[in-house]
Amino acid sequence: METTAYSATPMTKAGTWSKVFTLLLLVTAAAGTTWMLVPTIGEALLFPLMIGSLILGLVLALVITFKPRTAPVVAPLYGIVEGVFVGLISYFFEAMLPGIVGRAVLTTFIVAFAMWFVYSTGLVKVTQKFRAGVTAAIFTVMLLYLVQIGMSFFGSGLPFMTGSSPLAIGVQFVIVIIASLALVLDFDYIARQVESRAPKELEWVAAFGLIVTLIWLYIEILDLLYRLAMRD
Repeated sequence: METTAYSATPMTKAGTWSKVFTLLLLVTAAAGTTWMLVPTIGEALLFPLMIGSLILGLVLALVITFKPRTAPVVAPLYGIVEGVFVGLISYFFEAMLPGIVGRAVLTTFIVAFAMWFVYSTGLVKVTQKFRAGVTAAIFTVMLLYLVQIGMSFFGSGLPFMTGSSPLAIGVQFVIVIIASLALVLDFDYIARQVESRAPKELEWVAAFGLIVTLIWLYIEILDLLYRLAMRD
């Protein structure tokens, strides 16, 4: 990350959460609008648009990561772009299994609230070992996805990353748990930055990080519910 001068105004929990809800609203609005516009877009453009929004979202995320002072402008753009991606992927899943999106959204918020509860009440202690363990698990999952994507270009893939076998469902359930624990890291990051009186500009960075995890958790839950339904 770059080193830059920030204002002397400290970061607050209220300010951070207001930005979290702002980004969440942008994601929801963009997703809903995209969902409604899908019938007018044309099927030939849906997949390219989904891949394009995913790549653009990744680029914007990297910009915020390496240039955090851009977060007040780039984070809202990220919310809109990822909202388009979420809207498209949700539409695809809903077309295959009506009702799954509503269940996934509800489950995501239940899990997010549960993670906030266990963190805020001290049921889960965020130690250095906990941070290292969850971070290592996240990187392992990302590596598995990269391997899976790479192998897909050659017409193959990791058998436990696809399908609805007991092993595949078990792996997907573990990934959901890892994404859930990542939320605890986000909550802890916000608390530690506020406690250390970090500059107010970092509220957008913290809010961005939490939204990234929420979107990841939602997509993983959506995938898990779909795999479970395919076994019925």
